[in-house]
Amino acid sequence: MALFKSGSAAPSSAPVAADFCDYTDTFGNQPVLVTCDMNFYKSLPVPTLPYCVKVQIEINADPSNPDLISDAELAHVTNMRSIIGQHIKGRYVGQGIVASQNTLYFMIYVADTMSKTSKNMLEQTKSTTFRRLDYSITYDPEGNEYLEYLYPNELQKKQIENRKILRSLRGYGDDGTASRKIRFHVAFPNRKAALDFFTATSEKGFAYESLTQEPAPKDMVLPRYHLVLVREFPFDLELLDLVDNYLLQLCEQYEGDFRSVETDVV
Repeated sequence: MALFKSGSAAPSSAPVAADFCDYTDTFGNQPVLVTCDMNFYKSLPVPTLPYCVKVQIEINADPSNPDLISDAELAHVTNMRSIIGQHIKGRYVGQGIVASQNTLYFMIYVADTMSKTSKNMLEQTKSTTFRRLDYSITYDPEGNEYLEYLYPNELQKKQIENRKILRSLRGYGDDGTASRKIRFHVAFPNRKAALDFFTATSEKGFAYESLTQEPAPKDMVLPRYHLVLVREFPFDLELLDLVDNYLLQLCEQYEGDFRSVETDVV
């Protein structure tokens, strides 16, 4: 069994704590860095926090910096968010830095009684800050603002998982640059789909490792077929983005569920 494997934990009935993860995107041909509380998704809908407070702050973006802003700029933004957070009580669910627009936005979901307080506080802040500040307060118990501006798509979820694995590898002194076996786990509704999927991927250099039948998922009748493919290359995030994107697109053709990636320390 490999040491590092991506994938989600089993659902729990316990209160869902925040789990912040970063991923990148592009807008206006320049980078966007998003920090999202992935676990807020598990809380939706949120009738107790039905209003989304979205705040946009002017920043001096630096696309050459991996964080898109300098330490001094980050300190300024963090201080502003802290001040706003002292007056607007709710659940902070993440932020995005849009380099092409020199803008940072963040979201807090609040209770009905807090929505008016939020508006008054932000109006006061807007009139006194020396940076451009805009805001919106939207009735959004379904979390549509969060889903549109923060929650990652399937490829971005893979990006988050890959970053977690790379951080774990680095903790063992492995920077990922050495070539190693990387396993890709995909599930299918039937054996034929799994084998057809493998045949397609073999043309791209993937090797077959195993195919096992699993019990039917909860509330389903038919079993699933778990295919493990292997390909050898460095654990490089940009390369993995290309591979993951290829597999996700192929999964759409064969009704596959691209579950996870795993590898070992080298």
